[in-house]
Amino acid sequence: MFAYPSLKVTRMNLRSLVPDRTLTSFHPEKFLKEVERELLKSIRKKIRQEAFSTRAKKRLTQGFEVKLGKNSVTVIAKDPAFRPLLEGQHPGQMRWLVKARAPIPIVLDSGELIFRSATPRSMDNGKWMHPGRKPTTVIERAKAEVRTMMATKAKELMLRQLRAAMKRGGG
Repeated sequence: MFAYPSLKVTRMNLRSLVPDRTLTSFHPEKFLKEVERELLKSIRKKIRQEAFSTRAKKRLTQGFEVKLGKNSVTVIAKDPAFRPLLEGQHPGQMRWLVKARAPIPIVLDSGELIFRSATPRSMDNGKWMHPGRKPTTVIERAKAEVRTMMATKAKELMLRQLRAAMKRGGG
């Protein structure tokens, strides 16, 4: 069976989010696990908000994984459907439609459903053009959201520990 090569989508370096090692109750592994969990949730949420079909949303939410590194979290797209979404798609003729065994259903802007056949002749006439697609920023938006959230959590953790240390030292 053919295995689709995975696509490294993004890497989130966490050094700027993790407080320095002078804090007593900070556990970097626990913090990174939380970042990983939040990133997974955020990407899935962003995909569900996009204007994809239900079937596409299900496939895309299951088609990636988040790997935890020493100082980073990496998102890896395993599903081939991610490539045109993340890289965009250039306008061009959809020549593969000539191989279709049945008429192709098309939904018009008015909502009307029509059926057309792609033939070599219609291809020669310059029909069946894909308009192209801009790259999606689903993962970048999720990454920015998680980075902001985790930076806030790291600051709260540092403030809590600072207050506890001042309480111990002053009392």
